Amino acid sequence: MKTLLHRAVARGLVYGVLAALSVSPAATLAQTTPSYTWNNVRIVAGGYVDGIIAHPKQQGLFYARTDVGGAYRYNSQTAKWVALNDWTPPQDSGWMGIESIAVDPNNPNMLYLVAGLYTQSWAPNGAVLVSSDQGAHFTSHPLSFRVGGNVDGRNVGERLQVDPNKGSVLFYGTFNAANQASTNGLWTSTDSGSTWSHVSGFNALSSDGTGAGVAFVAFYKPSSGAGSPTKTIFAGVSTSTAASSLYKSTDGGTTWAPVAGGPAAGMLPQRGMIGPDGNLYITYGNAIGPNGMTAGQVWKYSIGLNTWQNITPTDPYNYPSGFSGLSVDPEKPGTVIVMTMDHWWPTDTMYRTTNGGSTWTDVGAKAVRDSSLSPWIVPQGQTQAPFGNWGEAVIDPFNSAHAMYGFGGGIWSTSDLTSADADQTTHWSVGADGIEEIVVQTLISPTTGAPLISALDDVCGFVHTNLTIAPSTQVTHPVCGSGTGLDFAKNAPSTIVRVGSGGNSSNNAFGSVSSDGGTTWTAFANQAGSSNGGGTVAVSADGSTIVWAPSDVAPVASNDHGTTWKTLTYSSSSGTTNLPTGSQVLSDGLNANLFYAWNQATSTFFSSGDKGVTWYASATSGLPAVPSYETSQAVTVTGVQGDIWLVTPSGLYRSQSSGWSWNQVDASTVTAAASIGFGKAAPGKYYPTIYLAGTVNGVAGLFRSTDTGATWVQINDAQHQWGGVWRVIGDPRTFGTVYLGTTGGRGIIYGMSSN
Repeated sequence: MKTLLHRAVARGLVYGVLAALSVSPAATLAQTTPSYTWNNVRIVAGGYVDGIIAHPKQQGLFYARTDVGGAYRYNSQTAKWVALNDWTPPQDSGWMGIESIAVDPNNPNMLYLVAGLYTQSWAPNGAVLVSSDQGAHFTSHPLSFRVGGNVDGRNVGERLQVDPNKGSVLFYGTFNAANQASTNGLWTSTDSGSTWSHVSGFNALSSDGTGAGVAFVAFYKPSSGAGSPTKTIFAGVSTSTAASSLYKSTDGGTTWAPVAGGPAAGMLPQRGMIGPDGNLYITYGNAIGPNGMTAGQVWKYSIGLNTWQNITPTDPYNYPSGFSGLSVDPEKPGTVIVMTMDHWWPTDTMYRTTNGGSTWTDVGAKAVRDSSLSPWIVPQGQTQAPFGNWGEAVIDPFNSAHAMYGFGGGIWSTSDLTSADADQTTHWSVGADGIEEIVVQTLISPTTGAPLISALDDVCGFVHTNLTIAPSTQVTHPVCGSGTGLDFAKNAPSTIVRVGSGGNSSNNAFGSVSSDGGTTWTAFANQAGSSNGGGTVAVSADGSTIVWAPSDVAPVASNDHGTTWKTLTYSSSSGTTNLPTGSQVLSDGLNANLFYAWNQATSTFFSSGDKGVTWYASATSGLPAVPSYETSQAVTVTGVQGDIWLVTPSGLYRSQSSGWSWNQVDASTVTAAASIGFGKAAPGKYYPTIYLAGTVNGVAGLFRSTDTGATWVQINDAQHQWGGVWRVIGDPRTFGTVYLGTTGGRGIIYGMSSN
């Protein structure tokens, strides 16, 4: 998932605030707790599955890791993946990024995750999550440094490994971060991950920020007997100045030395695995990935002979790209699969060899791919989805014909991989059922038509007419890279506007209007001088006027659905001034003449009573300034004029006067807030049900109020925290139904309750 760092920073800091604040015990909570069930709105994957491993002793036991959406375990009985990190609390939202994953080869119950999103100085330290029941429960063991589940180089691996001869021993290799040089290198645990010590004899990392650091660790099992720590261990080293791309220890990891030979300087190791033939196979690229590779190689190192051999497959297209994904068949010596990386034309592919790399078969060239489980991934105008990019592969240790690989949009699976040995067609299907990894930007639930429409990172967005069926297509005209803004006309709900950024080859359209509830879209004919698009958008309650705040120019308004635009200004002490770039714009919930804009940097709220022609700044708002690295959100209430709620890290605010005056909502109860939404009123109630992601009575979570915020009840539980909630809205047609996007990337989640 190509998640933007500034957004992740903001979310992380917001939820750090939510978890840390405390309030008076006198705060009021509702006494009746509704019973909620939680499920994912079905999209089927959509984000980067950057690692898959198989347990060598239990058939059907696979694990997958994602960069922002946690880890998953495969249920072979249902052919579905089970999310393992939904219990993650808001204060530990970074744990939804899984940097590396490992199993004890001799104990199918043991699972280890290295969790943390970023190595940047503003990020919190990572942790090792240990489970003794295949991920049903975890114990967390904090690390003294940061890890990078969602930084460049996350495709390498596996950095974390369990000693195959002594399961209590683990080794883990860090990134090569310049900002934490003292903790870079190798770390080891002798008590099953509970405590860790820095390996002083490993000095291969330069700590200059280049490369990916320790790309992989590989134990050579035959060097010791069962019950004794493995003596011979290898580590792939990815830096610009390393003496070798491969380091070796023959004393159980105490001392290390470079292995002479191998590829020339500039080739950075990606993944390394020892096969049953006694060879260590390694993929290489000239960048750390997952983007930027323009060259790559595949090598094997004979452990017994101490010799290297370049076994790089020949590319029939001669397209500059690298290699990353790698898996060896543990039952068939010399059988290996590798994946290209950044082979954008005509597509990335998989190569397979059965003779140690002497010859290779291009598996992707004759692959037939069935996308019926996730039909939206088939590009417009094509008959089947491409093979996928950024692949990380695994061969089933119990069935050589069964293999899977993770890519930038999920998982592909096959049951006839061995057909490639005879240069025959292989058949692949989407193998990501149960994996939902999408970063939500915003959501709407109109009062008619489709119950849910989304704006999402990387895949633009969807119109969900059925929450349990993956849409056939993304939103179109245009297909954007990332959707950022949505709104519907409150009195004409079939009229919907959306905006986004990137994704179309000429970058000539950033927004669209639909007059049929999102079935068809008409792109803005004019982009209002914006080069990047994005931002927020609002449409008047009657659907006639659009106000758009692109990410790079001042907000604008259009009365002809985006054919022409006018820059919006307001009167200030210094004269006529443009509305601030980056403001959030929104429409009134009832009155078609009213529009609003919120600028969190200056804590200024703007209002317009003539469809955006003239604007005024509230001089007596009393609202808090919110720094750029934190988040706030203003929301109007459908069907109610002039009613606006504002969530900030310092509390919840409400205006019933179109933004001219504001009051903080029960400051002793709601001490921090990240998102607010409104759904159908409870039976016997007149005001819409309020859903709040924030801190209420000292507890960070997801709350509901059926009495206009007088009392609140928490509706999520310890097993459903998802690292925090980033966006929440209610369903205006079904009481109790709520939709949310998480702080990380667990897709769109919906909750339903009968009370």
